[in-house]
Amino acid sequence: MSVVADFVVPPVGEPIDSARLVRWLATPGQAFHAGEVLVEIETDKSIVEVPAPQDGVMVEHLVDVDGLLNADTPIARIRIEEELAASAARVEADLAAAPEKTSMPTARMVESATSKGSLASAVSSIGIDSKGRKFATPAARRLARESGVSIDSIIGTGPKGRITQSDIVRASGKPATAVAAGALGGAGMRELTVPTSHGDVSVKVWEPSATQDARSVVLIHGLFGDRNVWAGTADLLVRAGFRTLAMDLPCHGTTRSNATSFGDIVDCVAEVVANQCTGSVVLVGHSFGAAVAARVARKPTSSVNALVLIAPVGIGSEIEQSFLDGMTYAETNEAMLRELRRLTVAGIVPSTSYVNELRQGIAARRDRIIDFCRQVSWNGVQQLDTLPDLAASQRKTVVIQGRRDQIIPWKQVLDIPARAALHLLPDAGHMPQWEATTATTDIVLDSLAR
Repeated sequence: MSVVADFVVPPVGEPIDSARLVRWLATPGQAFHAGEVLVEIETDKSIVEVPAPQDGVMVEHLVDVDGLLNADTPIARIRIEEELAASAARVEADLAAAPEKTSMPTARMVESATSKGSLASAVSSIGIDSKGRKFATPAARRLARESGVSIDSIIGTGPKGRITQSDIVRASGKPATAVAAGALGGAGMRELTVPTSHGDVSVKVWEPSATQDARSVVLIHGLFGDRNVWAGTADLLVRAGFRTLAMDLPCHGTTRSNATSFGDIVDCVAEVVANQCTGSVVLVGHSFGAAVAARVARKPTSSVNALVLIAPVGIGSEIEQSFLDGMTYAETNEAMLRELRRLTVAGIVPSTSYVNELRQGIAARRDRIIDFCRQVSWNGVQQLDTLPDLAASQRKTVVIQGRRDQIIPWKQVLDIPARAALHLLPDAGHMPQWEATTATTDIVLDSLAR
């Protein structure tokens, strides 16, 4: 006999207040084993693999690719054997008796036609599952294999005894950088600090396991964003075989450069590209980052051979000044959330911890952020003009614009040069890479076709 489980994403070490489903690895009807990755989700800062809690069969998907979820959202239904479910029920009784000594459940069970009663996932009080295996994040298991570290010999320091990547690094007895380099094996992510003439710039570099193309894709965020807004896009690009970079612009994220002049920011980006990319480059810029990308591509020494501009600044004169002011002067998380909800049709917002970090970062650099914003807008009038850059460029150019953008009127992009390709997304706002990641990345990949 079998029962059906409502599968909910377990604690993954990162907030999932508003995560996005990136990819299903198990299709309906497919059997799987405990520990196999069923789905990938995008949190605020990374792509997370979600493993199966035990052996079973995928019954149906409840959340589609690009769909949103939180810690309580059932994302699928899975079928498991009744014997395992009975074990889970016994553990649920243990949880009720001594909750402070138990680990977090990995799935929520629901009653089916073949079972009765309330059920919970099988967990133990010492970070070991019902089959005697240590709880560990998928990333930690992968790092352990590639670093030659035995999971069984480690006591986890993560939530409820879960083994994390940090535990693996400590157990290896090697410097963290050495373990990370060994684990890459030609495929993974590195964080770099790249010096420029206007200060150091923080960069993430994703290396595909098998490079299919000599070009690099460079992702440039917009105002108030950082390199983490590209996590889902970067993941899809790397899977397609492209080396991918994302940087924190000056006055943003972890970059130490405080340059606010548009020309200086363009120089910073151009120097990072020259430093980190040996072949030709495809620049993908969002909003203010699109204006930067267009100006970088115009430089005579540029190695850029294609541009993808998403909701670009500098195509027309109008911009929503109240959004810029609201983000700059938000003194509470609630005030900032009000502005962030305007970026997407669905009102997607990051986790509370991310919003708090973003707000505090802006407050710490407020004077420079004000100068930065004046490069973009003054009293609701855009101060940058990207059209001459596009007109002068002979490079392949693609523009992606959401038809429901509340920050920049979508009709402005109708003035782009005739030789540029235009994609209008009917149900997207100012952040297509958040709410239509797959569609947006597919357009980027199409632009990469030779």
